[in-house]
Amino acid sequence: MSGVRAYAAQVNDPKEIAERVRSHMPLVRKIAWQIHGRVRDLFEVEDLIQIGMVNLVEAAQRFQDTGQASFTAYAAVRVRGSLTDHLRKHLTLTRLGVQRRDQILAAERAVKEAGGDPTKPELVAEHLGITIAEYESWRLKAASVPRDKSLDEVYDDHSAWFADDGHTPESALLSGEMRDLLKRNLRKLREREALVLQLYFVEELNLEEISEVLDVTVGRVSQMKKTALTQLRGWMQEA
Repeated sequence: MSGVRAYAAQVNDPKEIAERVRSHMPLVRKIAWQIHGRVRDLFEVEDLIQIGMVNLVEAAQRFQDTGQASFTAYAAVRVRGSLTDHLRKHLTLTRLGVQRRDQILAAERAVKEAGGDPTKPELVAEHLGITIAEYESWRLKAASVPRDKSLDEVYDDHSAWFADDGHTPESALLSGEMRDLLKRNLRKLREREALVLQLYFVEELNLEEISEVLDVTVGRVSQMKKTALTQLRGWMQEA
């Protein structure tokens, strides 16, 4: 086998490609969460992660090690670029969908307050001053907008929200009762404090990366993390 063929075979080795993908999946999640921090009201982070994973696989297949750049750097550029392109293509449509959704919801409330049936399209359309056909078009645009996730949806029974080597209530999460107690206590946290724990313990972002996602200082992230853990441990010990 010639040198060129040997090199091509090495590049296209399925095992090498699979290892590149496996070892760089956390990188995709980090980039997706960083970008999601700027557009959290418009896009689901899982959708961004999925797009990033697809591009990670493509990057692993196309990468050729010429000694000029590492695969990590190459993959980061490809993944971030693909997510940026996705946002640019869909941002205008999504914003319009958000506007339509809010207008429809406001019209439905107004119809209900006036004693009408908000489930009747003709009443909502009349309040909006549009035709039934236009109303259906608005509904389609609004339906394309992802809804916000609740804390219960973000929480996963298999997610390690926080860990401790000592014999604390956290170490008893294998118990269904303790897991349910933790979920109830998590709902008591402020949304941003719960998100800090999600990003730190589940997504494995560091404090600096979390500060970029939330657009706050690293010190503020550290403070929110400490406050959230202190509250959770206190509530768990009181139970």
